[in-house]
Amino acid sequence: MGNCDALAWNVLVTTTARQRSSGLEIRPQVVPTVGAVPNTCPEQPDRLANLLVRDLPSYGNRIMQQRRKRTDKLYSSIEIASVPELQPIEILSREYTPQFPQSAPTQVFVSTLERQYTGLRSAQLQQFHWLFIAKTRLGWRLVNIYTRTGGFPLANNLITPPIESSNTIVGEAIRIWLNDCYLGRIRG
Repeated sequence: MGNCDALAWNVLVTTTARQRSSGLEIRPQVVPTVGAVPNTCPEQPDRLANLLVRDLPSYGNRIMQQRRKRTDKLYSSIEIASVPELQPIEILSREYTPQFPQSAPTQVFVSTLERQYTGLRSAQLQQFHWLFIAKTRLGWRLVNIYTRTGGFPLANNLITPPIESSNTIVGEAIRIWLNDCYLGRIRG
């Protein structure tokens, strides 16, 4: 038993003894230990990535709906996410400093098809995402993500250069999904 566990146990036993001596009936309570959450998230990056892309449109759309205002003229929805690609690109620049040094990040490539609505018009855009995820003691975490936007159905017209997009809807959706996965809320 660790020091924290022993201290918690002593407090519980002392409190229980005082309450019994006062004549109160005590029902034992099971209190979960911090960090004792069952982790049902897949250990293998390929299984994790497949589950992530399955749920990414619904997570992203939920965030978009929460942020959307009735007065917004332009709004979007994620229609579908592609099969993930796990073949890494060699990173030649060594300027990158890992946020999670205990684990080398895993590269995942995903594209999403997004429909943007404005008035009576709609347009489809394809987003190309380059994710870096790392396995930590608290499960998988998003290190960062880079995104390019292209036209659809022809993606040879890339509209934007790669941008760091950790704070976008997709980045937030991935962070929330990874946390839900760690907490055991994702069904495989």
